[in-house]
Amino acid sequence: MKKNLLFYFLPILFLISCIKHEIIPAPSKTVELTSSFKGSIGGTDIKWLQNVDDYNCIPSQIKNLNTIGGGQSSVVFISTISSTSVKGQISVRLGTVNWTQYDTPTNEIFTKFLDGVKSKNPTYSREGKFGFEVKYIDNLGVEWVSDSASAFPQNVTFTNLSYDSEIKNDKTLDYCKFTVTFNCHLFYYDKVKQHKDSIEVQNAVFKGWFMRQQLIP
Repeated sequence: MKKNLLFYFLPILFLISCIKHEIIPAPSKTVELTSSFKGSIGGTDIKWLQNVDDYNCIPSQIKNLNTIGGGQSSVVFISTISSTSVKGQISVRLGTVNWTQYDTPTNEIFTKFLDGVKSKNPTYSREGKFGFEVKYIDNLGVEWVSDSASAFPQNVTFTNLSYDSEIKNDKTLDYCKFTVTFNCHLFYYDKVKQHKDSIEVQNAVFKGWFMRQQLIP
């Protein structure tokens, strides 16, 4: 009887020893990102929320690389809230960050620059090269842009800055989430008629994020 039990028991042990344990990889770290815009533009109250009417935040950059002879490179960070199905979008630009070497500023340079913006509100600047710029595209596709030389009162304040990172496709992506509030006038310039119109932006609150790296589609 014992011999028969041993005869059945040994193959079972052999099968158990041959079973490979499944290795479950550790979950990749992801960042929770939310965006929204609300404010009055040209007397119309606007409210755009992430994932409502396909609105979302898209970070981008205007980068000028100069790696010859240790020259300085520069970048202006852009955050755009837009929809794939509805007309109308708004973006904010902030710059400029300067650095040497590499093709991207280090995380230390990235955070130091934005911390400085939080502690001292930026001024309005053309294309955001030396500060802050707002661009708004209305539902007719007309682009309106802030002007550093505007005679109207304008202000901007960055708050709620927080930094986070995640891993996507084996790459680490660094984010700065923020809220920026501003009041200003935006201008449309018709080159044919040599005429300049303006609309007022009141109590604008833009919630989005900048990225240290340039996303390549």
